[in-house]
Amino acid sequence: MDPGLQQALTGVAPSRDTAMHVPAGSVASHLGTTSRGYFYFTTTALALCLVFAVATIMMLVVQKTDSIPNPPGKFPLKGGNCSEDISCVLEKSPFRKSWAYLQVSKHINKSKLSWNKDGVVRGVIYQDGNLVIQFPGWYVIICQLQFLVKCPEHSVDLKLELLINQDVKKQTLVTVCESGAQTKNIYQNLSQFLLEYLQVNTTISIKVDKFQYVDTNTFPLENVLSIFLYSSSD
Repeated sequence: MDPGLQQALTGVAPSRDTAMHVPAGSVASHLGTTSRGYFYFTTTALALCLVFAVATIMMLVVQKTDSIPNPPGKFPLKGGNCSEDISCVLEKSPFRKSWAYLQVSKHINKSKLSWNKDGVVRGVIYQDGNLVIQFPGWYVIICQLQFLVKCPEHSVDLKLELLINQDVKKQTLVTVCESGAQTKNIYQNLSQFLLEYLQVNTTISIKVDKFQYVDTNTFPLENVLSIFLYSSSD
């Protein structure tokens, strides 16, 4: 090749050493800039996802709150969410033909409990501590009682009995204040549930062996007897 042409080409093309040589500082600076860019992008994306999730949860809560209906009417049982909610459920339920919701009387002086007459009773008769059935069918019976025992020096047996026509159909028994216990006061909840087919004039009542321990002061609205007609033949 002509010496002049070779010299000209050599001056134009960069050498292999020149093309492969990149300063280390430039590479590190470039990588650092790229890493920060990914970090900022990831942080922004996570923040947006979090904001979106919180907004979605708030919308669901608002929708659920708006969908809860107001109670359909006023009932004589006031002062507790439990009693009001159950009354509302019974009021709006398809078994409104026959049901009752009663709170225990504050003046208990015998094992067979008496109930406040100002409770909600429909399609059932309340008489002398008994609920008297007026429509035959399958009934759900629920009883809940709260007990407060100031422990003596011996154990105490608490027993709740659910009677159908004066016969014990179901019972619950629990022993409190066992020997060696250091607790002075014991709060105890007893409840009973029954699904039973009942004829007209069948009676429902509740008996408590140690009736003096029924707590009518601390949670008066939680001592209740409730029944409803679940299914009838007509």
